[in-house]
Amino acid sequence: MAPHALWLPFEVADVDAAIRYYTKRLDLSIVDGWDRDGERGVVLAAGSAYVELVSAPVARAGPAAFQVGRAEDVDRMFAGWRAGAEVRMGPHRYPRGHYGFEVGGPAGAEVMVFSEAEGEPR
Repeated sequence: MAPHALWLPFEVADVDAAIRYYTKRLDLSIVDGWDRDGERGVVLAAGSAYVELVSAPVARAGPAAFQVGRAEDVDRMFAGWRAGAEVRMGPHRYPRGHYGFEVGGPAGAEVMVFSEAEGEPR
């Protein structure tokens, strides 16, 4: 049930400039992208980690996001994590379709655990 990927999401005002920065300076490669419903974004690979860049009027870093395989894994991790954690959002389906939760982490960090698996948890 351990996470199999780390995602570092960033909301950026200029997606093209951010893509140039990560692809030219760090040699990351684009592995996914979208442009729909007024939102534009890309996913860049950095080994087994991903940098996600999403258009937004105000730039900000998102939570450190850890991807697990199934929605049931999300629920199991949440049940074990809940004790002593500052829950920011309990398990739910996000607008783009992934299922996860967000908690406060050490030193003010935000942490998300999510799955992109289809279907609802049991």
